Amino acid sequence: MRNDHIGNGVAAHRGNMSVTAENTMEAFVSAADLGCDWLELDIQKTLDGHLVVTHDAHTLRTCGVDLSVAGSTLEQLRRLNFGAYLQDGRQYRLPLLSEVFELVKQRGMRVTIQPKCNGAVIPAIKLAEDMGAKDRIAFNELNCEYLVEAKLQDPSIPVFWDRLPDTDLQTDLHIARTHGFECLMYVLNGLEKTVVDTVREAGFECGVCVVNDAADMDRFLSWGVRMFYTDFPGLLLKKK
Repeated sequence: MRNDHIGNGVAAHRGNMSVTAENTMEAFVSAADLGCDWLELDIQKTLDGHLVVTHDAHTLRTCGVDLSVAGSTLEQLRRLNFGAYLQDGRQYRLPLLSEVFELVKQRGMRVTIQPKCNGAVIPAIKLAEDMGAKDRIAFNELNCEYLVEAKLQDPSIPVFWDRLPDTDLQTDLHIARTHGFECLMYVLNGLEKTVVDTVREAGFECGVCVVNDAADMDRFLSWGVRMFYTDFPGLLLKKK
């Protein structure tokens, strides 16, 4: 069950968001330039059916203008600045998932997709198939149903199951084994070395999210953790 294609295991969380606007092409290109194996991103569907890369269901936090992503067209959303929260004077356009697929194909990377709405998993897989990028995608989510949906559609697609501190480890392992998941991703305050050892002994990869502190990175690396989500991929890459 263990995924043999983790690579360096550095997944830039919403891109290299420590230096530029999250979930934008600028953030993804920056992560690619650093040499990350993985991008981690969030997807939503627009009113006119486009798969777009943004975390929130509404645009207020990132854009300063409150629109519903599901209730707006791509044209309406692309009038907004998705990095307005940075107040750096730059204009950041909402990316299409297809644009990220083009980037990972060009750079030899992979992308793990977090669906933030219903009805996005199968269209994302279909889009990856159509673009010749299906071998470059994975899915991650707290919601097990989205990951099961991906596995039912294509069992070869890796999934990374995001886990919280209060989940029961043996139940997690049973569910992961039943559905063929590859990796369990624990929030950093819910991960102990005994958990890492148990997960790996059960045949799964064990990952951690979101790790931004250098001392935390060192500790988890010493425990044998291989998969990381981080806002500071450049810092982690220097340690691996």
